[in-house]
Amino acid sequence: MLPDAEEVEARADELIAEVQDTLESEYGITGWTVENESGWYPQEGNGYGGKSLLTAYNSASHEVNVTIPIEQWDAVIDTVREIAERYEITDQVRDTYFEEYPEWMRVGSFYRGTEFFDVTIQDETLNPDYQAGESDDGLVAGVSLFYGITTISETDRAEFIRRAAPFAGIKMPESTTSD
Repeated sequence: MLPDAEEVEARADELIAEVQDTLESEYGITGWTVENESGWYPQEGNGYGGKSLLTAYNSASHEVNVTIPIEQWDAVIDTVREIAERYEITDQVRDTYFEEYPEWMRVGSFYRGTEFFDVTIQDETLNPDYQAGESDDGLVAGVSLFYGITTISETDRAEFIRRAAPFAGIKMPESTTSD
């Protein structure tokens, strides 16, 4: 079961801190900064015309400006994957942008249901657009970490289960914002 909303921020902080500590001890990566604010985003509707009890949380983006040899990128992502698995975030998105940006960016995106954790490694100095002066990304070379989840409050869980019961086995419609 996914964590309740009340557990999410502490879980995100713990996961991110463990990844940062491990990347420091194994790869010497230090100097992390927080680039934006974390936040909660209530869902507008439940897809069936009613109010949703779900809410989404996005952590702040944690970044560090550092140049990592491209030969280490997959090892760094594997290290992050191993940590994410300890938090039961065990599935991995196979699209790592390798085909689109093979020479300058790699993404490890790990998930469990609606919970995810992403690590991005990049070196825009290897990007032909950057070399031509056409890039607008703020992080030139480095690593970024980002956590997010859509979950429910512990106090709303029983009501959520009760409301969802009549729809068991029915294919969920496409999400809308017109509820």
